[in-house]
Amino acid sequence: MKILLGIDGSRYALAATRFVCEYLAGPGRQVDMLHVLPLVVREGAAAPRRQPEALRVPPLTRSWLDRAERRLKSRGFRVVKHMRRGVPARVFPERAAGGNYDLVVLGAKGRADNPYLPTGSVALAMLEHHVPADILLVRERELKREKDVTTALSPFPVLFATDGSARIAQVAESFYQLFRMPGLRPIAIAVAELPEPAVLAALRSDDRRRLLSQVAATARAWARAAKPLLARQGLRPQAQVVQGRPAAALIEEARRSEARLIVLGSRGARSPSGPPLGSVALQVARYAPCSVLLMRDSL
Repeated sequence: MKILLGIDGSRYALAATRFVCEYLAGPGRQVDMLHVLPLVVREGAAAPRRQPEALRVPPLTRSWLDRAERRLKSRGFRVVKHMRRGVPARVFPERAAGGNYDLVVLGAKGRADNPYLPTGSVALAMLEHHVPADILLVRERELKREKDVTTALSPFPVLFATDGSARIAQVAESFYQLFRMPGLRPIAIAVAELPEPAVLAALRSDDRRRLLSQVAATARAWARAAKPLLARQGLRPQAQVVQGRPAAALIEEARRSEARLIVLGSRGARSPSGPPLGSVALQVARYAPCSVLLMRDSL
């Protein structure tokens, strides 16, 4: 298994490194750490797309990379360091697309991103490009050392979004191959998407009740069907239904339940000719209050 991990010294990158160490360790796994150095531009000159990587690397940057490398190696990962000069929002998708990676892990924001935006420019660029790998955006903050043990033993609620398609079986199988999560609490969640208010208002009361009942019953059936697919030894999945627009309902439920991860099949093809993320996956990835894992279709 080959993982691309973005490193920029931000607290989100530190959290991404911790996430990889805690939940993705396993035999034969390789982590490629990528850091993008800023372009060096002379006054009055146009910024080049790339520059030689041989220019001097600041000591602080080396310390970030060395610290992350030691932490990853202590968990058994084979580590390869990559440094590039260029624009991060260009370099990361290019590297991810051409590196034959199984998983790309990024902090949801970086050092230079606007503090008022929920998702950083590099993460957005990754979401909007055809990256043939699963994508994990980590929103957890780096925890203090003395809290690590407590966190590892605490419940880890994960929402698995399902829409009744066969995709949830593939998502579940891939998830359990990737992750080792102590305290995992899997929850199959389906959204009963309500019609527009104007549509409901135009219906007779009996027809409106019948329609709403049918929508809710369909969502319950989706969640119940997904529940056994998430079962593993020692795990007892839950099934849950929420109402509303899919992306907004998933985000709100993640906030209410204090979920630590949302897992979605992204509808994105593993091919440059296929579409990028589906609209629900893109909105959840951008605005969720927790980490988000987008699993690409392999078909």
